[in-house]
Amino acid sequence: MKNLPPDSLANTGPRGSADPTPAWFAEAASPHHRLQWKVRRTLYAADSSYQHIEVLDTEQFGTALVLDGILQTTAGDEYIYHEMLALVPLLAHPHPARVLVIGGGDGGLVREVLRVPGVEQVVMVEIDQAVVEVARRFLPGHTAALGDSRLTIRYEDGVQYLSHLDPSHAFDVILVDATDPDGDGPGQVLYTTEFHRAVRAALLPEGMYAQQSGTPVYNPEVLERVARDVDQEFPVCRVYWCTVPTYPGSLFTFTMGSLGPEPIVPIRRLPEAATTRWYTPRVHAAAFALPPLVAERVPSRVAAAQA
Repeated sequence: MKNLPPDSLANTGPRGSADPTPAWFAEAASPHHRLQWKVRRTLYAADSSYQHIEVLDTEQFGTALVLDGILQTTAGDEYIYHEMLALVPLLAHPHPARVLVIGGGDGGLVREVLRVPGVEQVVMVEIDQAVVEVARRFLPGHTAALGDSRLTIRYEDGVQYLSHLDPSHAFDVILVDATDPDGDGPGQVLYTTEFHRAVRAALLPEGMYAQQSGTPVYNPEVLERVARDVDQEFPVCRVYWCTVPTYPGSLFTFTMGSLGPEPIVPIRRLPEAATTRWYTPRVHAAAFALPPLVAERVPSRVAAAQA
């Protein structure tokens, strides 16, 4: 399902029928544990060119986007993840004028980025146009900023985009909002050494990079891999965390690379009129205090710098 017009996003398939009978959606966190959400009905289900896309109406968290059987975001708790991935690096950077978002097709991350003073241009590179089209229809709170004149959306592979980037178009901040590196999904390549090397090359001299690095409870190897690579490629590597109720284990990490600025303490603020539901300057700083469960999974010099 690629390049679909909006009116083609109808309920499809047996799971896409508007069955009013409540059911349960289950996601396997590990071979020994699964999470379940009570579902009022399936709003949408179809295959795109890259993955299976579902939209569920859940009892607890409202509308939920599911890709290849993994819950990605919900209307009820998305603000935690998106505020922390966007605002921590952008408010630690002295002048985040040009921002690149790789992935993020649901629109929530771009919405938060565009709230930050000084942001002049955002490029979102999303491989699957169907995700954006589905989000526009079913997740209007996420996609509210997709019409902003400062935003350019490109439907292509993020790695290919970086490989062809003109050095004169480098970015102040690069954010990666990708699916987990499981199986052969489209997000797997975004967790490789080659990708992190390409990210560094696409940053301006004081550039910053941030990426979700999963849960240390169920997938510690993801955090270990990303933190190791970023520590090797960047002069400054930092890891921070938050709690996202709908993600396995709730404890969720982000890994940052910086070519100069120290990201632990914010140096800028949102406008006074701006409201957040999770992020504050004190939460920003506290997020870099690593529990031993997390500290033992990152390079020793990263853990020591954050002790």
